[in-house]
Amino acid sequence: MTRSELDILLLPEVRQAIEENIERDPLQVALDRGIVHAREVATQLKYLQRARIKMPRLYEARAIIPQRAFEQASSQECAAAKRIEGDTLLDLTCGLGMDAVAMASHFRRVVALERDEVLAEVVRENLRRMGISNVEVITTSAEEYVSSCEEHFDWVYADPDRRTADGKRVVRL
Repeated sequence: MTRSELDILLLPEVRQAIEENIERDPLQVALDRGIVHAREVATQLKYLQRARIKMPRLYEARAIIPQRAFEQASSQECAAAKRIEGDTLLDLTCGLGMDAVAMASHFRRVVALERDEVLAEVVRENLRRMGISNVEVITTSAEEYVSSCEEHFDWVYADPDRRTADGKRVVRL
């Protein structure tokens, strides 16, 4: 997702169009000349409709869902199955933030690292929409953060992207 696509998705009229068309076929929405930014609305509808099963919390919040992040993200059910708890957690590989969202209910504070600036902003917006305030998303790489971090964390968590820059799946890290 680009910064300009995110800016469009944050517009009140686009959020309203998404809400008004949430049950429609995304292809029909994309072709509807009466919908402002129809392409972006249709893309979000496509991923929100898929999130209804995979990530119902994101669906209910009408979160912003970038395609690649959706494909790589843990399902809500899988994220909730991770049974760790404590005071502080460092998530080295935030992505769409589903693991950080799930773990936020088991930790006082979660620090989630996301190197992609736009995706980090998407996660911050989605956390706001879900009413989650104990997750801090920092735009940096895990390597940079860890090399200068002096804070102690009870847990350090990593679930890295398993695709190359051109989208090919990686089976061995």
